[in-house]
This record gives sequence, structure tokens and C-alpha cells, in this order.
Amino acid sequence: MTVERREPALNADERAMLEGWLDYHRQTLAWKCEGLTDAQLRTASVEPSELSLMGLVRHMTEVERNWFRRVLVGDDPGLIYCSDEDPDGEFHLTEADTWEEAYATWQAEIEIARRHAADHDLDDLSKGPSRFTD
Repeated sequence: MTVERREPALNADERAMLEGWLDYHRQTLAWKCEGLTDAQLRTASVEPSELSLMGLVRHMTEVERNWFRRVLVGDDPGLIYCSDEDPDGEFHLTEADTWEEAYATWQAEIEIARRHAADHDLDDLSKGPSRFTD
């Protein structure tokens, strides 16, 4: 996989700018993970932190899912990696967790997010709860 990271246009309309910068930051994370092994991607940056690149990708999967499904359209598909018992489950990796699975799940959520965003104007109100109304 070769990540192609494109600089967003700086003179575009609001939607193009928003989508361009979202994609730019998505591509940046994928680029940082490119060429690393599963073991490297599971390695925490600095102890005692559990933050790893694979954990960050899994976290961004949950973020895409929350904002574009739960908040924007009012759907509640549930969490993928987290639970009531382990609210930071996306960062708790095991040897069984692979880049192939994490990346595929993240990309699937990004595609769903893009479809939901395309169905809305920028002035539309979200249908789901926010962290302030839960």
C-alpha cells in the first residue's frame, strides 16, 4: 500500500475544504503507519502510555463511527473496540490484532462517513445526540 497524501485546496468552497482536510489528516495517519509490521504498529510510543499507531487507527475508526453515524444521522451501530467494561478498548491491543483488520475496518467507516456527509448540506442539523445532550 502506498499512501498518496494530497494537500487540500486553500481556495475551495466550504464543503471541498472540509472534505479535503478530513482526507488529508486520514491520509497522514495511514502514511505514518505505512511499511510497519503489526508488532511495530502495536508498540506503545512511550511508557506508561498505551498509545500506539494501531490503537490510534482503531480510535479514529470509533471517532468516524460516532460522529458520522451516531451524531450526524442518529444511528446507533454500537462500538467496535470499546465496551462499558473497557471504554478504551481500542488502545488495548493483543498479538491477535492485525493491521489488515484495523485498516479495513477504518476504511469501511470512512466510506460510510463519506456517504452520510454527502447526503447532508452543511447547514443541516445533526439528528443524534452530542456529548452535551446525552
